[in-house]
Amino acid sequence: MPEIKSVVVSYRPGLVYLTVAVCGAMVVLALFLGKLWGGQEFTQQMSDKRQLELLAEKLSVRVEEQQDELSRIRLSSQVDIAALENSRQEMIVLQRSIYKRDEELKLYRELLRDKDQPDGLSVADLRLTPLDDGRIDYSWVARQKTVKMKTLQVLSELWLLGALDGEQVEISFQELDAEITEFPLRLEFKYFSLNRGLLRLPENFEPEKIRIVLRYPWMERAQFDKKFEWKIEV
Repeated sequence: MPEIKSVVVSYRPGLVYLTVAVCGAMVVLALFLGKLWGGQEFTQQMSDKRQLELLAEKLSVRVEEQQDELSRIRLSSQVDIAALENSRQEMIVLQRSIYKRDEELKLYRELLRDKDQPDGLSVADLRLTPLDDGRIDYSWVARQKTVKMKTLQVLSELWLLGALDGEQVEISFQELDAEITEFPLRLEFKYFSLNRGLLRLPENFEPEKIRIVLRYPWMERAQFDKKFEWKIEV
């Protein structure tokens, strides 16, 4: 069996202090390195946070720009729709004007060929057409035939005869047509005058006849007074 020998270490106070100093230095170094690493990590996080904030600001600006662009597109679309609607309305007015001129030309030719037109004042071509909103579109022609044809003024009165709540009444067109501002109507023509308007009938009213009266302003007695049957064109 080998012999065990004891090792004797002599006590040195300086060695203890050195060991403690080395351990303390290592702790301080560890703390310093930890603080340094933590500072770098914090700096990196703050840098990343700032970059994210800048990116968010850029995205916010782009969103606002796109919203503004969308608003401009919508406004432009609304303007285009309004312009299109205005053009459509103008086209409708133009078509109506052309239709009216065609009617006048056709009527003028018919009147020139009419050999049976009575002398003086008369009425021709009375038409009644229903509209979708319940009103009645009406048109009629006042005409004259004299020895010396010249432009003259003519007073006209139009009356609607029928039953209102079971009672017979006679209502002037001025009460039924919002465009008639004076009564009798004042017409001025040489050969004929094409007249038209819109009637809105009272509730519980049953129309039966239309009475048209024509006279010259300088005459008290009517030169034309006739009743026409209420006949709606289908």
